[in-house]
Amino acid sequence: MDDAAPDGAARGNPSVPLERHVPARVKFFFGFGAVAFGIKDLSFALLLTFYFNQVIGVPATIVGGALLCALVFDAFNDPLIGHLSDNLKTRWGRRHPFLYGSAIPAALCFILLWNPPELTDGQMFFFIFGAAFLVRASMSFFEVPMASLGPELTSEYHERTRLYGLRFFFGWFGGSAMLLFTYTVLLVPAPGYPDGQLNPAGYESFALIAAAIMASVIIIAALGTHSEIKYLPKNNYQRQSLREELRLILRSFNNRGFKILMLCTLFANSAMGLNLGLLMYFITYFWELQSAALAWFVIGLVVGIGCAVIASAKLSRRIGKRRAAYTFILSSIIFTPAAYLGRVFGFMPENGDPMLLPILVLFMALGSGLLVSGLILKVSMLTDVIEDDAERSGKRNEGIFFAGNFFVQKCVSGMGIAITAGIIALVSFPIGATPGEVPQSILNNLALVYTGIITVLALSAAAIVSRFPIDQADHEARIARMRGAAGEATM
Repeated sequence: MDDAAPDGAARGNPSVPLERHVPARVKFFFGFGAVAFGIKDLSFALLLTFYFNQVIGVPATIVGGALLCALVFDAFNDPLIGHLSDNLKTRWGRRHPFLYGSAIPAALCFILLWNPPELTDGQMFFFIFGAAFLVRASMSFFEVPMASLGPELTSEYHERTRLYGLRFFFGWFGGSAMLLFTYTVLLVPAPGYPDGQLNPAGYESFALIAAAIMASVIIIAALGTHSEIKYLPKNNYQRQSLREELRLILRSFNNRGFKILMLCTLFANSAMGLNLGLLMYFITYFWELQSAALAWFVIGLVVGIGCAVIASAKLSRRIGKRRAAYTFILSSIIFTPAAYLGRVFGFMPENGDPMLLPILVLFMALGSGLLVSGLILKVSMLTDVIEDDAERSGKRNEGIFFAGNFFVQKCVSGMGIAITAGIIALVSFPIGATPGEVPQSILNNLALVYTGIITVLALSAAAIVSRFPIDQADHEARIARMRGAAGEATM
């Protein structure tokens, strides 16, 4: 690696997580907490732009611009939250006070976002920006500390992949289950709204129910992991001046492995954000499916993610995290755009054909599952970077690194939303369109532009992650050195 030589001895010896199998109940609650994140994230990706653009009637460029600004502003909060949770010292540890304190504010802000007043387009920009920022900022006080618990629970190389695999599964399962309920129960045809996806009352009910679930999940996850506080590693580190702290943060972010993973995030999460951002448009207008059929898309998504959790753990054991992540991301290119190209070139069944839905669900499960397998391994690889930095700096910076990850992820998600809005504007997609009446030329252009962009993004992510410098042997040798140094310091 090209970083500076270790200087942990000069700054103190950070404690190392126990090399143990995490109790099953703790694994469950660590993963279960991601349900709240999944509900927020998937609703933002799949429903929010569609809701404000097609239901409320706000131009896509205004919606996309407001959400992008909210993401960027919120992303700058994450390093501060990470730094605070790394250095907090209470009888409830470093993370849990943030977990307990985030539940109610996050729920209230979420309800506000989905209940806009009547405003002009210009005023609506500021409403969407402000409300979305509050939701994301309040959820960051939960997301960053909760994710930071993973590398503290265990130092075992493959156990971390299983932990974050569960987190991905529960995040997608929770978000997908909420969407399934929304599509089949809340967004159903009603008087004046033959297409249930365009019924504003359904979105208001969705906000209330989702907010209650999110708050409950946050509290349950915090309580379920509370017993682990006594086992978590401590930061045996004397706080420096603000200038010195900022210098160490910037030095940590200069870690080669971290920079590679963040570049991978730039492209992989942009692909995922674009995929989710356009999904409602494709489902409603390209494939002309109703709410009942949408449930099968959600089921396919959950099955794909469940397989991703198993596949990521098994393949990484056989060929290592780096090669497995590269293989998964590269393979996703085959399945993700296949159905759209098939329709443009006349290989897919026509809309209304009973074979159409099963084929689409299969491609959804395969494409999403492969890409998410790569993303699970990317996060697991980030936990290995944390020990590399701890050996060099003498300080555990889980919160800072996960904050940096969320920072890039949120900026990239904003790019995905902005790209989605840009594509919609580029192909001249009509506002308030009726399914079945959008010209086929516009729909084909939408599919072709989407396919080209998502292929380039996935190829770039695969090429970058293949350069990750830390493998299992590196990690285990580093843990042994750190344990030896900590033992010598106590003699």
